[in-house]
Amino acid sequence: MKHKLLGIALIVMVGLMGCAKKEPLPPISGWEKNQDPYFKVRFDYPKGWFKGGESGKISFTSSEAAVGKFFDPTTKESPDGAQILVSYEKQDTLKTLEAFVDEDRTDLNASGFNLKPIEPATVDGTPALKFSYSGRYNDKVTVEATRVFILKDSVLFKGVFWAFNDYYLPYRAAIDTFISTAELPRARTAKVDESLPSTIYDTYKDKNDEYLSIQYPNNFNPTTPAPKGKVQFMLMLQGYRNDSNILIDVRPAEKLTLDKVVDQNAKSYKATSSGETTIDGQKAHFLNYSASKSVASRVYFVVKNDKFYRIIFNYFEPAKKDFLPAFEKSIASLHIK
Repeated sequence: MKHKLLGIALIVMVGLMGCAKKEPLPPISGWEKNQDPYFKVRFDYPKGWFKGGESGKISFTSSEAAVGKFFDPTTKESPDGAQILVSYEKQDTLKTLEAFVDEDRTDLNASGFNLKPIEPATVDGTPALKFSYSGRYNDKVTVEATRVFILKDSVLFKGVFWAFNDYYLPYRAAIDTFISTAELPRARTAKVDESLPSTIYDTYKDKNDEYLSIQYPNNFNPTTPAPKGKVQFMLMLQGYRNDSNILIDVRPAEKLTLDKVVDQNAKSYKATSSGETTIDGQKAHFLNYSASKSVASRVYFVVKNDKFYRIIFNYFEPAKKDFLPAFEKSIASLHIK
């Protein structure tokens, strides 16, 4: 009878031991920023995790001892763990982001993994796609994972979080944090030559709205020099180069017609050519001339409401293809009162 009771007691003890709660895994204690100067993506990873990787890949694993598990999931030499793996690769194909994800899912499905639906995401302002999956390597090793894909400037970025057995839920914040903190490399932009007119325009209006408004390249500076003699208003739009600018002055027309104004003023310019146009719906006359070597100039004359407007622009002749269209755009935007 004693032996029977002892046997029952042993069975009960073994049963109780089997039902005993496992010690919870240590929580993530904080976050650190991946600052590797040779890796193109910056992101936060769990503090204290072991760093590894190679060209185009970087990983952080919950412990150094667990690293071997991610090379051979069935090994008994390494304990379970969790890992965040980030990689990037330049693509020479026109495949879409969806195509890359579908290809990856096809491979996983063929390997027997259970796939969850694809979800949209955003990484550093760039559209991304993510999905989770799970599977079993043997009767003692299960895996759960989440993958996120980003395609930017023909580079495919991938973030993979995977964990064995009980390690997924406690540490899945690693992939969510990657998605929310990742900083992708910025595309190199061509160096802007500040001496040339900007393609972005601002609008100038005189203080009392008496004379004009005009759009001008926003790397030019508008100033209003003090008028002299009969001049009522002056506006100078000056860029980086001293030889490239727009000058407008306004004076009384004194009942003179446009033709008379042109007759009186044309002799002051050694015109190489001339022509007619309209400015703000008003007939205008213009002269092309050269004020000095390597500088081309044009002067416009227009009369409205008994005011005589003289518009002059000068520009560096070797950069004509940049200056002339920009200045003509400004003149076309001119509204006169």
